[in-house]
Amino acid sequence: GIVMALRTALPNGGRVGVVAYNCHTVANAILNAGCSPVFVDITDELKIDTTSIPTDLDAIVVTNLFGIKNEISRIKEKCPKAVIIVDNAHGYGLPTEGDFTVYSINQGKFPALGEGGILYASEDRRLKIEEMYNKLPSYKFVEQLKLFVQMQVKALAYSRCMYRLTMEMKKSTKTKTHQIVMLKKMSPGIRRLYQAWLPLADTEIAKQVRNAKQIDNAFYGENAFMAIAKCENPEKLKTHYAKQGVETETHFKHCIEWIKEFGYIPGSCPKAEFLSKHLLMIPTYKRI
Repeated sequence: GIVMALRTALPNGGRVGVVAYNCHTVANAILNAGCSPVFVDITDELKIDTTSIPTDLDAIVVTNLFGIKNEISRIKEKCPKAVIIVDNAHGYGLPTEGDFTVYSINQGKFPALGEGGILYASEDRRLKIEEMYNKLPSYKFVEQLKLFVQMQVKALAYSRCMYRLTMEMKKSTKTKTHQIVMLKKMSPGIRRLYQAWLPLADTEIAKQVRNAKQIDNAFYGENAFMAIAKCENPEKLKTHYAKQGVETETHFKHCIEWIKEFGYIPGSCPKAEFLSKHLLMIPTYKRI
């Protein structure tokens, strides 16, 4: 979705702001769109630090980390001419804002339906997005079958009995090099799953919020995608929760190492560098 939005809005490329504390896939999407990422810092509340945003950006990807909503109006005040792309990969249930809004329905997200995402565009940009989407290749039957098998294997890998082993194996890969993104139309099977899930959305978000409220000394976003705990030693707190049968994770722990491969200069975003070492995420979905 981010790739399509940028290719539509900035066909000749441009400088795109993005928070340093993030998934490597966002910077990768900016490069795939022919643009250059410009890393900005975050606040203690995991929102964009507007004071660190350059005023000459062509676009800004506003990531609502863990469902924590940014104030789009303040970002527009700082960069009134920049294209605003709201990254709601963690923010299903949050409103569509800016020029584009992207949601994820990939496994591990909310809703975790398999693969793909949803892109909303403002009225003045929708026609170009539809034209671009219609030109994308569709999934072939064999590809859909392969996707289904991959979904089942991944679901097993992230099941309760396998989760810890899976996460330990993933930690061995600390760097994330630039990869080419292959865009396709949404798989018909995933589309049907999403349509069937839609009536449950509000109920499931309310469940997440109820679960998050039970976690002491943590904060969370509007949809309570995950609860976040600030701590001196995340690994020690992980052990504490593990004894209670709760799996936790230090998401984006290696984000600074990742973005060095995308041109990040160490020391540019001190708050992001600090928080990447002092945050622990506690899942709220289906806890009780």
